Order: sequence, then structure tokens, then C-alpha cells
Amino acid sequence: MAEKEEARTDVAGIQANLPKKLILENFKSGQESKRDRQSPVAPEKSSKLLSGLLAMNVVFLGAAFILSAIFNQASVPGTHVLILLMVLSALDMGWMMFHQSAAHSVPHQDLHAGAIWLRGAVLLFGICSVVLDVFKTGYFFQYSNGGGTVKAVYSIVEAIFISAQTYLLWFHSKDCFHTRRNITRCGLMLTIATDLVLWMNAVTDDSIHVELEVEEQTAHNGNSTRLSDYINITAYSCQSELCTIFRKCVVIMYPFNIEYCLISSTMLYIMWTNIGRTIDHHITHASYKFRGFGLVLGPLLGLVVIIIGLCIFILYQIEISTDPSQPKPFVQFYVFHIILLSVMSLCSLAGTAIHKLGERHVDTKENPTRSLDVVLLQVAALGPLCISYFSIVAIVSTHLRQPVDILNLTYSMLIIIEHILQNLFIIEGLHRQHVAEELCLRSGEMSEKDLTTDPQQEALPLEVGNDVHEPTAAATLNTITDGQDEPSNANGVINCSSELDLRTSQLSLQTNSKFNWKRKLLKEISMFMIMSNLILWIIPAFGAHPQFENGLEKRFYGFSVWFAILNLGLPLGVFYRMHAAGNLLEIHLTA
Repeated sequence: MAEKEEARTDVAGIQANLPKKLILENFKSGQESKRDRQSPVAPEKSSKLLSGLLAMNVVFLGAAFILSAIFNQASVPGTHVLILLMVLSALDMGWMMFHQSAAHSVPHQDLHAGAIWLRGAVLLFGICSVVLDVFKTGYFFQYSNGGGTVKAVYSIVEAIFISAQTYLLWFHSKDCFHTRRNITRCGLMLTIATDLVLWMNAVTDDSIHVELEVEEQTAHNGNSTRLSDYINITAYSCQSELCTIFRKCVVIMYPFNIEYCLISSTMLYIMWTNIGRTIDHHITHASYKFRGFGLVLGPLLGLVVIIIGLCIFILYQIEISTDPSQPKPFVQFYVFHIILLSVMSLCSLAGTAIHKLGERHVDTKENPTRSLDVVLLQVAALGPLCISYFSIVAIVSTHLRQPVDILNLTYSMLIIIEHILQNLFIIEGLHRQHVAEELCLRSGEMSEKDLTTDPQQEALPLEVGNDVHEPTAAATLNTITDGQDEPSNANGVINCSSELDLRTSQLSLQTNSKFNWKRKLLKEISMFMIMSNLILWIIPAFGAHPQFENGLEKRFYGFSVWFAILNLGLPLGVFYRMHAAGNLLEIHLTA
């Protein structure tokens, strides 16, 4: 104790003898270094706030134009909306051309972003959207008035914008940009806002088209609405066979354009979150291949559901177009959906139980793609849930109920149950540790800390099949080359990759009886759920909307209120099915 007191006295004496100027300089330098360490935080937050405000204002402006063109076309013609969209598309394409010059200098890539199924969906829907614009251009060029010319030019501009955006998403969706951050954030947010305005315009145009056709077919609809004054592509009368073909093709291709806008917005948002993100160099990443060998029950039942669903959809469309007042098409529609939703609810419950009973660890590492998937699932489910609750209240409050109304009540209740259970199943599956990482952790050569950050571009790919995991030699050499600066981390990865092929077979034999049946059942369930969600996407996306034709909710709430509810809920429900199918595919691959 005496020695410590003497040491403290000596230090105090030395500090007392130091010049005050030197102490002040050291204090100031310490404060400056502290500010230097904290200085990047404020500009990053300001940049994100600025880009977010830009997107919000553009979306609100576009929504105001679209609603004004619908409800007061005399003051705001529909061509003004198209001119605004052309200006936004031109700005976005200018930013894409400017940004392409810096796209080659990307230091990091997030391999969780830009999954192959997501990029494939963007490519497919982008091609269909371009084909839609070709049909619209041919359709509108047959009219010599100013409105037709503006719409034809808009279709050409939209096709160019979609092509440029699809190229950006296919080749650069994984990039973590570190240069021109402010311009990149604002450019991405402006493109997201443009996609959302395009989505609102397409949804409104398509929904009004459906409603106008229903009003023409339904004789008992006595409610008048100003929406009938809105002129969309169906307002023109065709005088040639080619014009009629163009118009029918436009109506058929609309759902693909709607889905393209939403999927592109989600991928652009992931790119926005990855700006300035740093990813570890020495981390393995599992690259999974789709293999359906050994699966029988799930694909077989899913194929049966798709065939029956297509037959029900065709019969419904034919019978509704012939006589919308007959109850037979509604009975077929509701019975099919009640049975399918019941089976899907049971499958979701079983899949959630497997996740809970399994020994796969919960994945808590940072993953912006997964976080966005969870948010989109919950937000998109609000549309069908809103429609279902409004339908339940209308049916229960109506005293004179028919058998079709009872089926509608049951259908609405099952929609709520199925969405809740499916969301639980998908969210649990997305937050489970992947099998390849589990086997690597069980091999004892890699700690869980080494798997807590995202992989970089030269990460080790693992092919995951039926209990077989084989690392490639080229990937191992890349990992060795990249890991020369940090031998401790690299040795862990190399040891895991070198011995994984020797120890995986032993681990698979040890865990085969304990885990194999769970993984197989999970794959069967996810495959059936994927195919079921696809048929539930096809039916409403291509025009089967009993909520429009049955008339009960329309009479209960009034035309304007019910139209607004469906105009918001149905597009979200269509997007939910496609997004759920993509997430279920990821669960199937990583189970």
C-alpha cells in the first residue's frame, strides 16, 4: 500500500510540473480524435434522412396526382400523371447511367441479398412488363388525339426505364457501395418512389377496369360513382381485330407489371441499406441448390391443387361472365378455398412445431434482407386481413343470409387464421440456422462467432443436398488467398472446409435418425405451401374477385367505401402470395 501511495504521489507531481499549454494541447487533441471517430455517424444519418424525405415527398406527390386524376379529371387530366411518371423515369435513368461508372469499385458484397429466385422473378416480370408496354404502345398509337399520343410515348419511356432498372438489379443487387454515398442513396430512394407511384397507377387503372366491367354486367347496381368518369385504357372502343387483341393482352399482362414494381422496390431498399456496409472477408457462406429428389407427397399434392385451382378459376370466369347472379361459381370458389386454406393452416402449424421441436439454433446475426422479408410479410398481410374483417362484420350484421354468405363468412375467417399461421411458420424458418452452418459448427472446427457476419464476394460456397455437403477446391483456394492477413480466422475456415467432407458423412450418419425425418417433412410442407401460394396468386391476379361480384359488402358499406377497401387490400394480397412463396422457397432450400 505504501508503494502505491508513493507511485500516485510521483504521478501527481509529474502532472503538476507539466506546462499548462502541453496539458491543454493533449486535451484538445483527445477531443479532436474523439470527434473524428464520431464524425462519420452524423453525415450517414443526415444522408439517410435526406434520401428518405425525398422518397416520401415524391410518393405523396404522385399519389395526389393519381387521386386527383381519378376524382376530378376535369381539373387534372390523366396525361398529367403520365408526364410526371416520365419525368421521374428520366431522372432515374440519368442517375443509373451516372452511377454505372462507379459500379466497378465495390469493395463488399452481401450474398444474402439478391437471391437467384428474386432476381429471376424481377427478370421474368420485367420482360412481361416490357411486353405489356409494347402492347400498350401498339394500342394507343391507333388514336390520333393528344391523350393517345402521350400514353404511347409514356409506354416507350416506361419500357426503357424497366429495362435499365432490371439490368441494375440483376448485376448490382448485392453491392455495398462506399463511394458517392449521398448521390447513391438519393438515387435509390428516388427510384423506389418512382416504382411505388408506378404501382399505384397500375393498381388504380386495373382495379377501375375490373369495376367498370362489373358495373356493366351487374344490372342491380344502382349506386352511382364518380369513378365511372375515369377514362383508362378500356374506355376506348376498338374498331379493328388487332386493336382488340392488344387490349386483351394489356388486361392479361397487368398483374406482372404490378408485381414487378413491388419486387423492384424491395430489392432497391436492400441496396439502400447496404450502402457503406462493411462485410468480413473470412466467412463461409452456404450456396444451396434446389433438389427435389425424395420428395413425393408435397409436390404431388401441390400439383393437384394447381390443376384443380386452374379448373375452378376457368369455370368461375366463364360462369360469371355469362350470368353474375347465379350462386354456383361462388359456391365452387369458396369451397375450394376453404379446403385449401384449412390444409395450409394445418401445414403451417406442423411446420412451426417442427421448428420449435428441432435443435437448430436461432440465427441472430445481422441480415437486412431477412428483416425486410419479415416486415413485408406483416405489411402485405394487412390487405387480406382488412378485407376479411370488413366482410365478417357485414355478413354477421346482415339478417337475411344466404348459403353463399355462410361460405363467405367461413372463407374470411380462414383467411385470417391461415395468414397468421403461415407468417409464424415463415418467420420461424427464416430465423433458423442453416444446415450447412450447423454441420460446420458441430464439426468443432469453426466457432459460432465466425458465422455472425455476412460473407464477402470470395466466400466459400457449400453445395447442400440430401445430407451431403461438399466444398469445392476452387473456393478453398480463394479462401486461402483472401485469408493471408489474418491467419487465425483463415485457419479456422480452411480447417473446416478441409475436414468437412471427411466428417460430414459421419455427422450425417449420427444425426440421420434424429433429424432426417424432420428435415424431409419440412421440405414436403414447404414445397406444398409454395405451390398453394402460387395458385392463390394466379386466381386473384388474373381477375377472379368474388368480393366485387357477390354484392353483399357493396350494399352494406356502400360502393365508394367498399371500392376503396378492395382497391387497397387486393393488390397487397396478391403481393403477399408471391412474397410468401419466395420465402418458403428459401426455407425449403435451407431446411
